[in-house]
Amino acid sequence: MKKLVLIALMTVMAMGCKSRSYVESSMAIGMPENDFKKANRSAELMLANDDGTNVYRIISNSFIPKPEPFTFFYFYQGKLTRFVKSDRLDDYKFIR
Repeated sequence: MKKLVLIALMTVMAMGCKSRSYVESSMAIGMPENDFKKANRSAELMLANDDGTNVYRIISNSFIPKPEPFTFFYFYQGKLTRFVKSDRLDDYKFIR
């Protein structure tokens, strides 16, 4: 009986930890760069070209390691054109 209670208690604790995960904010292709920066204050500007291309990086922080913790957001002339998840810190240099 004690083992059953212990297993039930551990199950409840494990399910409680699941609710602690972080949810990424919603992004939409075509959203303005200013709205993106307001919604994601942790975003880092990684690249700014003269042609109007800006690349931002967000690092997902969670207790459970993710296979792709980095997300790169590409803006062209102030509008979000695409975003890419990656497992490497500097992939924005190679993904075009």
